[in-house]
Amino acid sequence: MEIARQFVTRLVRWEYALLCLMVIINLAVHFVIIDNPPELVLDEQHYITDARSILQEHTSNRPEHPPLGKLIVASGIALFGDNPVGWRIFPIILGTANIVLLYLICRQLKMTRTAANIAVFLLTFENLSFVHGGIAMLDVFSLTFMLLSFWLYLRGSYPLSAVAVALAALAKLTGVFAFFPILVHWMIAGERGRYDFAVSMVLAPLSFLLLMPLLEFFIYHRLTNVV
Repeated sequence: MEIARQFVTRLVRWEYALLCLMVIINLAVHFVIIDNPPELVLDEQHYITDARSILQEHTSNRPEHPPLGKLIVASGIALFGDNPVGWRIFPIILGTANIVLLYLICRQLKMTRTAANIAVFLLTFENLSFVHGGIAMLDVFSLTFMLLSFWLYLRGSYPLSAVAVALAALAKLTGVFAFFPILVHWMIAGERGRYDFAVSMVLAPLSFLLLMPLLEFFIYHRLTNVV
């Protein structure tokens, strides 16, 4: 009994205990309702249809969107079938990753454990985030890479942060806006003399331009100038 009591005490005091609890709850709820509704909802009708075209015809009906998010949706269908599980499993996984990334960002910003846990709690049960974290739309993928870019930047991994910004934009073009809070934070709190930040940020558009044709190739199975 004493050993069990010590284990429970250590578990409760473990920094990531509440974070793990939120992750488990989020995953459990999403997987319980993954096939509810069993039909396409909201903009799933566009992206699932497009994913089917990618897999069956090697073409895209939504060329206005960059390829990464569409390929993630198509990958879910390829791996788990053309059903609610295949449609929504990757949005659930990446939506849950957003919870973890938010906690890590809060801690990198020197927020207390209590404040970070409150932020995670609010994100986990906030309605819009919960919905987008369980349906096959592009927003959740872009948000994951945006949050990843923030965390990497705060850790001083500027080149990797720039690549993450590019991936956010490749998932959905609005991901490019990840660059602006990073720039503002660096101007306010960063070391002005560190030119490695400016040089590293050049990697964001460069990575975007280099990865775009590669990802497009996975869709069309040929080199194309479709953007």
